[in-house]
Amino acid sequence: MRSRAQWSFVLLCALLSVLIASLNGTATESFRHTHHLSNGTSLGRRAGASGISCNMFRGSWVYDESDPLYDSSTCPFLDPEFDCQRYGRPDKSYLKYRWKPDACELPRFNGLDLLRRWKGKKIMFVGDSISVNQWQSLVCMLHAAVPDAKTTYKKNDTLSL
Repeated sequence: MRSRAQWSFVLLCALLSVLIASLNGTATESFRHTHHLSNGTSLGRRAGASGISCNMFRGSWVYDESDPLYDSSTCPFLDPEFDCQRYGRPDKSYLKYRWKPDACELPRFNGLDLLRRWKGKKIMFVGDSISVNQWQSLVCMLHAAVPDAKTTYKKNDTLSL
C-alpha cells in the first residue's frame, strides 16, 4: 500500500504533466503525442515510429551553473520555515541542481512566457504540504520574473476531512 507522500508525488507528477502538455495550447490531446516547446524540444511520444521520444520521468538531477530561478529571501510567498538560508544552512549548492530527462533538454523556466500563455486561466493545486511547496515555488519563480507585478494573496484556513 502506498503512503500519503507517495500518492502526493504521483498526483504532483500527473499535474505537472498536464501543465507541461497544456503549455503548447493542447491540454486536451493525449500526452502520447509530441508536444513542442518554444525552443523546439519535443516532449511525450510521437504517434509514428520515426518520431523522437522523450520520457520526462526518466532522468537525473544535474548540476547547473546558472543562477537559481528565485531567491528565497526575496519571495513574499514563501513560508519562512522553508527558507533554508534564513535558518542557517551554510551552503547553496542544492540550489544549483535541475532535472534533466535522459533523452531531451527541457527549456529553462520562463515566467513571462508562462504568464502570457496562461493569461485568464487558473491553476489549482490539490494535495498536502508537498502541493503547497510546489505552489510556493511556482509563485516565487513568477515573482522573480515580474517582481513589480500587482498581486493579491489571501491565505485561508486549510480544509480537512
